[in-house]
Amino acid sequence: MREVCPLCGKVFPYRFLRRCCRCGRLYCRDCITFTEDGNSLCLNCARRIVSPRRLGTKYSPLSRYLTRRAPFTNRVTLTFAKIEGIIGDNLPFSASRYRHWWANTRDRTQAQAWLDVGWAVRAVDLSNRAVTFERVAGSRIKTGTKHREVTPASVKTPIRPAKPKTTRSPSKTRIARVQARLKNVKRGESSMRRHRGKFKPNSAHEKRLYRLEVKPEK
Repeated sequence: MREVCPLCGKVFPYRFLRRCCRCGRLYCRDCITFTEDGNSLCLNCARRIVSPRRLGTKYSPLSRYLTRRAPFTNRVTLTFAKIEGIIGDNLPFSASRYRHWWANTRDRTQAQAWLDVGWAVRAVDLSNRAVTFERVAGSRIKTGTKHREVTPASVKTPIRPAKPKTTRSPSKTRIARVQARLKNVKRGESSMRRHRGKFKPNSAHEKRLYRLEVKPEK
């Protein structure tokens, strides 16, 4: 007898599976851990104990996941194990047995998770344990009190022409500073001594180096 691990989706013989003491489902050895008392605990239940949910519903992480995927694709196929990993909890047994659990009706909590962000279920494969979501064109996403229109990614938005670059004229203060610097440079050049021909006066270092200690007699 073989069973499918609901977390990783692999098929194992029944003797290789362990039952979670909290949710009561069978998991493989890689997807289960043990408590201090020696009881087996699946990774979803262990994560829920370590970091419990604080805000939103059970399926709020699925809404955030679909919102992040919206700019890149219009169609997403997720396995049940992937959804359980996203929400950090196990799906109910009716999700893998009955197709109407995935119906796009707002009177259900799980359906509100994908309908509120502009997605809808298009196909459900119970044999392969997978579901396909597709974006709804023209739907609205709830963002507090405002609503935002959702357009398919295939529809290209018109590209706005680039604005011509305008060169800014320098300010009067900057012009005055540049003029003052030029005047200072001219004043420094005019104050320097000019020597005719190739005569070059000795520097202060040379004068000090070759200075005679005793003045020559006249």
